[in-house]
Amino acid sequence: MSKDTINQKIISTLDEMVRLLKKGDYEPVISQSEHITFSLDEMLPYIFWDKDRYTRNCIARDEYFELVLLCWEQGQKTAIHCHNKQECWVKVVSGSFSEELYRLNENTGEMKYITTDILSQHEVTSVEDASVFHNLANISNGRSMSLHLYMKPIEECRIYDRETSEIRMVSLSYDTLDGKPY
Repeated sequence: MSKDTINQKIISTLDEMVRLLKKGDYEPVISQSEHITFSLDEMLPYIFWDKDRYTRNCIARDEYFELVLLCWEQGQKTAIHCHNKQECWVKVVSGSFSEELYRLNENTGEMKYITTDILSQHEVTSVEDASVFHNLANISNGRSMSLHLYMKPIEECRIYDRETSEIRMVSLSYDTLDGKPY
């Protein structure tokens, strides 16, 4: 363990995490990501559900980062998508997910399946490679939540349609911002 890691303040609340992110101090958030846990009471203002689709609930955002809580009913999943060259860190707050990874050959347009990972509560995954696409699916027997940190907000992304093998750009939006309908 490095001296810097030993001297780091342990992040124990969502407010502490947001304060660090707003100061541009990302390293403690990333390095402690698997060990950070928040109480349900802290998350409550950002928890919104929709029976037809997962919800995107923005906790905090500036020009350099975006922290979003996704709330998933059983069986809900994302399209296969990329993050437009932005780093993405995902922490499972509750439940479990499958994550399928794909690599796009930009020259041929071919999307190649890489692997499927299973993520359980408190586990973390990240996507840093611009050519990697992924999708997440709630595989729990009930609701699940995941916390997503993007290093620069993502206002649109490319999604891959399995049926047509086409990639198209889609705009992203929030269901809530600061705990209020957006």
